[in-house]
Amino acid sequence: MKRVYPREERCINCHLCEVACIVEHSETKLPSAAYHVEGLRFNREDSRTICDPAEARAAGVPKPLNRTLVQTAGYLSLSTNCRHCEEPDCVLACKNGSLYVAEDGRVLVQEDKCVGCWMCVMACRYGAISRNPARSNVPAVAFNGINHHCDLCPERELPACVWVCPTNALVFEDRDDQ
Repeated sequence: MKRVYPREERCINCHLCEVACIVEHSETKLPSAAYHVEGLRFNREDSRTICDPAEARAAGVPKPLNRTLVQTAGYLSLSTNCRHCEEPDCVLACKNGSLYVAEDGRVLVQEDKCVGCWMCVMACRYGAISRNPARSNVPAVAFNGINHHCDLCPERELPACVWVCPTNALVFEDRDDQ
């Protein structure tokens, strides 16, 4: 199965992959409309001091809802996202069955079943799952959110993050090793 793989030596920490991901999953699919009309954010600086996405949203400084994340350590940077593992720990940890492996190998979430217990977040060895506090299936719990991870942009031939990367630091290919 094809997956997105990072090439650390090529990443320049531009975060365009994050922006492309947010825009691709927005309603309008337009950067300026996603930012100004839909209220989606691309920059983490406003909410950097608040760890919890729900608390950041409640404070009026929502965290970006990207499904890929550029991680940095000194001068090194690397874009990370869901690896769509062959034997995903997150699926095994999901107690209500909202996470599953599709026939094509992608790890997907049935959003209507996710209750935001976050066992998947704890089980993911890559740290690729976050929560989307804008969506909730438990009305009594404010901003509990649902599972939020890379879906490989199923409507596209090439995931948005790979398509936009100016240095080809992300590749979409089939590899035998996982």
